Amino acid sequence: MSVNRLGDLQKEQSNLGNNGGGGYEMRPLLSSSGEIASVQGFLNQVSHVRESIKQINQNVSRIQSYQSSLLQTADASELERNRENIDNLTTETQTIMTHVKQKLKEIEPTSRHTDLAMRKNAFSTVTKNFMDAIENHRRVASEFQRAEGQQLERQIKIANPNATPQEIQQAIASAEQGRGAVFAQQLMQSVSGDYRRQGAQNTLDAVQERHEDIRKLAKSVQELSVLFEEMQDMLEAQGKVLETIEQSAAETTEYVKTGYEDVEKAKVSAIATRRKKWICFGIFIIILVIIAIILAIYIPKNNNNNNNTQ
Repeated sequence: MSVNRLGDLQKEQSNLGNNGGGGYEMRPLLSSSGEIASVQGFLNQVSHVRESIKQINQNVSRIQSYQSSLLQTADASELERNRENIDNLTTETQTIMTHVKQKLKEIEPTSRHTDLAMRKNAFSTVTKNFMDAIENHRRVASEFQRAEGQQLERQIKIANPNATPQEIQQAIASAEQGRGAVFAQQLMQSVSGDYRRQGAQNTLDAVQERHEDIRKLAKSVQELSVLFEEMQDMLEAQGKVLETIEQSAAETTEYVKTGYEDVEKAKVSAIATRRKKWICFGIFIIILVIIAIILAIYIPKNNNNNNNTQ
């Protein structure tokens, strides 16, 4: 896995375009179960996820820089470059986030792992780091969305001083809700014909671009919120699973302890039983010896009596 760092913005933009919008080279999305099953394989995957999260944070910082430039410049070509860079980096970051989400699902600890405690700690830590990266991305997008709304409001006021605050807020709300710029267009086109001939179309184009920026940001914020909730649910579910496993392990330990005590009792009982068997066997042997002695004495005597009688 490698991360391509670019020397300047122009070269960066060119490379992003040539590489399909990404300077981030991902490892194969899914590894074999054998690799994940081993401790080293698991740690390698965790390391890869950490690298991906680091790349996400770097991308967000660069997106924030482009956003700042977008708000401060009025040059049309510069605006276009900034928007293109923001779109490329946002697409790349979303791709990495999707990759990380699937990778976390792949390495999620289960009861079959003998090194569960280690995996649990590593998984929880890296998942929380990913959630922090998502939240940071969402915060940056929300702040830029508010700034874009303020820019849109100023542009509408400049182009149409007669626009009411309610109309302006409706235009901004329309963008935030993902609707088209129809209302903003109607608001802008209500200005006088003379003003339109002096450049109202340029202002209208700018308003439409701001509207589209806000719409994209609103969609991005919503997607990030959904992703954050998914990761939170995964972390909570993992916690419940691990609690169940730990409870089962504790119960198993208690069963083993009870079983050990029962085995010890059985061993004592077996020893006592064997002792009793040997005692009984000894008594039986003694009885046989006594019988043999009696027979040995009685039979010769009886034979002698019979001989004397004859």
